[in-house]
Amino acid sequence: CGFAMLAAASVQEAHDLAVIAQAATLQARVPFIHFMDGFRTSHEVNKLTLVPNAVLRAMIDERLVRAHRERALSPAHPVVRGTAHNPDTFFQARETANPFYARVPAIVAAAMETFAGLAGRRYRLFRYDGHPEAERVVVAIGSGAEVARETALFLAGRGEKVGALQVLLYRPWSARHLLEALPASVRRVAVLDRTKEPGGSAEPLCLDVMHTLGDACARGLRASMPLVVGGRYGLSSKEFTPAMAKAVFGHLTEDEPRSGFTVGIND
Repeated sequence: CGFAMLAAASVQEAHDLAVIAQAATLQARVPFIHFMDGFRTSHEVNKLTLVPNAVLRAMIDERLVRAHRERALSPAHPVVRGTAHNPDTFFQARETANPFYARVPAIVAAAMETFAGLAGRRYRLFRYDGHPEAERVVVAIGSGAEVARETALFLAGRGEKVGALQVLLYRPWSARHLLEALPASVRRVAVLDRTKEPGGSAEPLCLDVMHTLGDACARGLRASMPLVVGGRYGLSSKEFTPAMAKAVFGHLTEDEPRSGFTVGIND
C-alpha cells in the first residue's frame, strides 16, 4: 500500500518510535506503520521512561499539523483525488510519488536525531553492535534483534569477530544507511526473518540485504560480496534465546552454511 514501516524491538522503543513516526509522517506526507512483535513485545510487562509532554510538543511541528488538516477533504475548498486513469496517464501519475519516498529515510533519521537531543535516547535506521571488524553478522528486525545483539556483544567480548545489525526503518529501504552501518570486514551474513514466504527464493528481509550487498559489490562500493544466508525464527513469537542466536553465529563458521534454515524448532 506504500506505507513506511518502522519497527520497534522493545517496550521502550515502541514508546519512543511512536513519537518519531508521528513527527516523520507529518513532514514526509507518507503514511507510517509503526509496529512491534505481537505477544513478545506487545504483551511484555516492563519498565520504561515516558516521553514528557514538553518533548512531545517539541517533536511535533504544529504548522505541519495545521497543514495536514487543511489538506483534508472539505466542501469549503473542494478538490478531486483518486480519479481513475487510463493507460495513457496511469504509469506517469504512479511514478510521481517517488520523490516523497526518496526523502523518507533522511526525514526519519533527522527525527531520530532531534529526539536524541530532547530525550537522550538515540536511534538509527540500522543499528550495529559488536566487533568493529566483524566477519560474521546476524541481521534481524524486532525483539529478536535484541537477543542477537546481546549474544554478539557477549561473543565479541571473548574475541570472536561477530556483530548484530538491527533494522528499524524497513520501508522505504535505505541501502546507503545499511552499507554505512555494516562493517566492511563482513564475510558472512545470516538474515533472520520472522515470516515464511512459501515458494520464494528467500524471505523478504533476506532478499533486501542480498540485493543491497550485491548491487554495492557490482558498483565497486564494497570490495567483496559476503556470503548471505537466510533463516526463519520466532513465528507466532516462538521462543528465541541467546543459545539459538549463538547457534546461528556458529552456523556461519561452517564450510557451506545452509540457507532457508529454521531456528528454535525441536520437534
